[in-house]
Amino acid sequence: MKKEFSRVFIKDTVGDILVIRDRKGMWNFPGGKREIGESAVECAIREVQEETALTISDLEEIYTGDFLFEGVEWRGSFYFAKRVSGLPTLNEPNKIKGIQFIEDLNVVNFSSGLQTLLADIAEKDILGERVTHWG
Repeated sequence: MKKEFSRVFIKDTVGDILVIRDRKGMWNFPGGKREIGESAVECAIREVQEETALTISDLEEIYTGDFLFEGVEWRGSFYFAKRVSGLPTLNEPNKIKGIQFIEDLNVVNFSSGLQTLLADIAEKDILGERVTHWG
């Protein structure tokens, strides 16, 4: 059985996207591995809270598909958070080494497994008009 994960796109008030840097120095979006009995949405909400101290709701599914990371097959679900509360905080310093909002996804290094998805998102301007409401 494939391992499963959820990741979330979150925008700040000017439209920049929240990214996190893992202990290997690669950038990603908040989220992580699903636990037994947990839905993809429940995983997204829990992982974002654990990693960034943000509370997210009203998630819109952006993409679900298969990925290969370091020879391991994964099923990944990506969401856009329409509502967020809290202040982004580096909440798991043993796991997350950086957190920031970026305007251009091309300025940081994402794993090769995400490159095709990110190119598709950019080409189709999937995140362009979407807004995250804070408060």
